[in-house]
Amino acid sequence: MTFHICPQNIAIEKRLRAFTRIPVYFSAGGLTQSGSDFPAERQLMARASEKRQREFYSGRHQARLAMHRAGTPPTAVLRGELGNPLWPANVVGSITHDHSLAAAMVCPANGVRGVGLDLIEDPDQVTDNLAEQIMHPNEAALLQTLYPDLPAAGVAFSIKESVVKAVSLFMGRYVDLLEIRLSRPGDTLLAEVDGLPDVLPCAVFPTEIGLITSCIYISKPGSRPR
Repeated sequence: MTFHICPQNIAIEKRLRAFTRIPVYFSAGGLTQSGSDFPAERQLMARASEKRQREFYSGRHQARLAMHRAGTPPTAVLRGELGNPLWPANVVGSITHDHSLAAAMVCPANGVRGVGLDLIEDPDQVTDNLAEQIMHPNEAALLQTLYPDLPAAGVAFSIKESVVKAVSLFMGRYVDLLEIRLSRPGDTLLAEVDGLPDVLPCAVFPTEIGLITSCIYISKPGSRPR
């Protein structure tokens, strides 16, 4: 597999590594893929719309670029019961897409239960009339203080989408955004999820390609959902 790592992807990857403190591999690019070399992926998309196919194939393409750099051979990334990507045993990852871009991140599976990645090219598209479906009242004030140049609803939506991707498989269901509570008791933005004993660190990165958020789920030994 041949690829070119653009400077903006390198810059985002460095920020993700500084946040997670583990070797993270990131890749992003346009929704340009109309097919897959893997028959199992093509079968999954056999009845999907052309738009959905581009989103799916482009996301998987970016995932394979990231996996390649992590030392994992190209493989099909199929879909689990919750619609989650099914990763090879040695990596954990997350895939996201918006109107014109897809992105993926992967990292070694050792000690990491899940990671979440979300991309919103224009966070202003998440309007304030959706706020009550996304945020608790105290979260709006918190995010406005932390990120005064960004819309609180857009930031909250993106962060919580990252959390959903990181924990839903472990919870056995999709987590509702209002089951997630954001706080910042110290230097790190944290997410607590109803029924989950572990707290997830979160990060917010305004970038050249849009707003990127991420979270990492490193579970304590023996942790189980409450």
